[in-house]
Formats: sequence, C-alpha cells, structure tokens
Amino acid sequence: MASPPDLQRMLAIDTSSRRACVGLFDQKGTLSCKTSEEDASLSLFPLIKHLLREFNWQLSDINSIAFCKGPGSMLGIRTAIMGIRTWQGVKLIEGKQIYSFSSLAIGAELVRHSSPSEKTYLVITDARRNSWNALKVKETSIGPVQFIDNATLEAENIPLFSFNEFPKWTRTQAHIQYLSYLPENVLSSPRFPLFLEKNPDANPIDLRSIEFAKWIPTARTADRIKS
Repeated sequence: MASPPDLQRMLAIDTSSRRACVGLFDQKGTLSCKTSEEDASLSLFPLIKHLLREFNWQLSDINSIAFCKGPGSMLGIRTAIMGIRTWQGVKLIEGKQIYSFSSLAIGAELVRHSSPSEKTYLVITDARRNSWNALKVKETSIGPVQFIDNATLEAENIPLFSFNEFPKWTRTQAHIQYLSYLPENVLSSPRFPLFLEKNPDANPIDLRSIEFAKWIPTARTADRIKS
C-alpha cells in the first residue's frame, strides 16, 4: 500500500459548498486556513493570494495541491479545477503533484468527530432531480461515492447525515441530521492524507453526465496569481 501524501508545502482547496476553504501547509506540515462565504468564483483566488503573501511564498514554492473534486457546487468545483489547469498551462506549478478528495469523505470524518457513537451511517448531499450523492461508512471502512434515488434513501434504516452548507432541493421523508460542513477541521486532522488520491489532470468526480453551470468570465483570475 502506498504511503499517504506528504502535506509539507501543500495547497488545499475545498469549494464544494457555499463556503470556500483554502489551506496552506508550511514546510513542517502546519496548517494555515482561510475561508469565505462569498461565491468561490470571486473569493477563491484572493484567498490563495492572501495565504501565499502570509508565507512570503510564490505559487511555485508549493510542493503539491489537493482539491475537492465534489460532489457539490458545480461552479465552485469548476473554479478550482480551471485555476489548477491554468497554472499547469502557464507552467506555474510544473512538476507539482495534484491530489483530490471527496466532499463526502470530508463529511464522513466530520460525522466521526461529532457523533463518535455512530459506527454505520450514510453521508449524503442533494443531487437534484429527486436523487442524492451518498457515501456509506461502516466502522472504519468508507465506501465509494454513489448516486442513489430518493426511494432508496427513504428505505435506508441507518442514520443519515448531511450538511447545512449544501443546497436542499429534494423533498424526502427520510430523517436527515444536518451538521456544519467545516473542511478546515479535517484538513488539520492527521487522517486527512488518507482521503487523498492522485489526480494529475484535475478531474472532477463523475457520478452522472452533467453540465457545469455557466460562470462569470470576469471571475477568472487564476492566471493572475504569480506571487
């Protein structure tokens, strides 16, 4: 089994919810974090630039990037992905490792901390069209992210957890417990590297064929982050 990724000089990005969260690990693996309630297409790159200035680093000084591939806000996730791909295209992060993680894996870890007595449960977010993104946790085993319909969700007899920072579209009779989605609490956890997988092309999670929401061209500021 491969060793977990090294967090030293890693830039971590989670724009899957309505809160943009950016973390930067120093050369010792100590985390500094910034968050914003503003739309990720407007807040993400200023947050990154602010953190880099705090460290007196340029983008080229990082060793790796970890981003949330979803599921979640299509616009937020696409903003992060387009930023990473832009930096790759202009050689700002040439040779840097790119990793990704799932918002539901982060959510599962948040549930583990908030409800330690729960051993088997389902972590979900609304996927529109009477459907849900779901990840099942059993003891220490975390399953794959799956796409389920509302009838399947309502038939579940295990605890269901979701998060206030994700949209709610689907009407359901299922009893769902809502927590706060605070990825910074997981980024700072020793378990965070366990959720990372290599994703050199910065691809989003693919649960079904969907189109990303049209985004604001003036918000594309990824290529401006050089220092």
